Amino acid sequence: MDNTDLRIYLMKTIKNTSSLVENQIKTNGKYYNKRKEYYNIKEYIDKFLENYNTDKFFILPGLRGVGKTTIIYQLIHYLYTECELNISQILYLNLDRLKNKGKIDLQLCMDIFIRDINEKQFINNEPLFIFVDEIQHITDWGLVGKIVYDETVNVFMVFSGSNALNLITDKDSARRSLKREVSPLSFSEYLYLKYYCDFPSNMVEILTKMILTGNIKEISTIEKEIQTQIFLNLKRDIKKEWEDFIQSGGLPHTFNKNLIDTVDYTLETKDRIVERDIPLISSLNTDTLGASHPLLDIIALQKPGTLSEQRISNNLNIPKSEVHTLLNLLEKTLIIFHIEPYGSKTKRVRQAWEYYYFSTQMKSCIFLTDGKSTEENKEYWGILLENYVAFSIFRLLRETIYKFSIFFDPRSGGVDFIINTSKGKIIPIEVGIGKKKKRQIISAINHYKSDYGIVISNATDRIIKEDKVIFIPYTTFSLF
Repeated sequence: MDNTDLRIYLMKTIKNTSSLVENQIKTNGKYYNKRKEYYNIKEYIDKFLENYNTDKFFILPGLRGVGKTTIIYQLIHYLYTECELNISQILYLNLDRLKNKGKIDLQLCMDIFIRDINEKQFINNEPLFIFVDEIQHITDWGLVGKIVYDETVNVFMVFSGSNALNLITDKDSARRSLKREVSPLSFSEYLYLKYYCDFPSNMVEILTKMILTGNIKEISTIEKEIQTQIFLNLKRDIKKEWEDFIQSGGLPHTFNKNLIDTVDYTLETKDRIVERDIPLISSLNTDTLGASHPLLDIIALQKPGTLSEQRISNNLNIPKSEVHTLLNLLEKTLIIFHIEPYGSKTKRVRQAWEYYYFSTQMKSCIFLTDGKSTEENKEYWGILLENYVAFSIFRLLRETIYKFSIFFDPRSGGVDFIINTSKGKIIPIEVGIGKKKKRQIISAINHYKSDYGIVISNATDRIIKEDKVIFIPYTTFSLF
């Protein structure tokens, strides 16, 4: 597009923004609840509108389908309703659509919006807001953001995309932008968004402190409040709701879909990541890229355990080096993550790693299409629970101020996870559905000379501590 055509396109985009937003942030006339990332950025927007400051460039990386675009829509809605900005002062660009118009010149788009369409506002330093979605489609987005950041004081920017590594490590934007990674939902976020369960604001912090200290006194005081909220807002057994969540509730886009449509949407999302996002990170030959699909199935369908790159190489008939490359790329796109064995650095490098899905929903949907799940299958629910516990601890490690590391127990018959705190405290964790005996956790407590261990299961309906063992109901732990 030439400059004239691009200006016309941007004007039409701006004109249609409010109707687009209204159609995407509510259902049956009721507005969606908002995630913490919305409130965090809204706080910065309020400060920006009061007094222009340097916190005016935000990056939202995250797996496809986690709700990044909805957060952007809600922020735009806030700007033209509560802040009463003119819609012409807000630009929303979806590069997934714009790329169909030809080569994307983001710098030109922003210059036309700022200095042409909003010439008066630019001269008078009136606030302008730019939201760019699917930013991974261009390579120089960081440089463009840096230029706009440095040359204007009245422009607030939010960029989002699914190429998380690119968005997080971009050198041009590093010193100027603030990152807010959007993760799949926790059980508490799911209950809040879908049923308006309003949990204590400090709940996650208290649960985290309990795990890292072994003191259950503080959590016991709010456990009843948590259970009351669930009882008042849910019209079914919490365990049945948990099963719906763990299978199809981690990605907000599937809230109003039936299970069949949810599976189709989730697997389509997986395919789009493989076929569209990975090629943006690295050039792979067709055979290697095609091997991503069976590799993800292997990770999903296996019982939790280590994955030998050599065995995968033999099964997929591709070189071991390419298996290593694929696993690395799949981690960069936030489909999977790995956990290393507890021990020396040499052992962690040499021994195979365990791989888990960021979205338990994605793992479940692969299970469902493979016919390996039934509602009576405790092993199936146990595998999903273990994946969710791994994701929850991994997420806490990335998002909280607490410093610790997570490993798996490499011993034969060892526990599922080991947390190593910054002070060297070792906390063994065992996970499962069904009767969980104390033998494994006590063995780990003795072996690692731990003060206590944790069992996450359905062995109890409330948090209790027996001697050195803390029992946490899996539904309660999932509220992380």
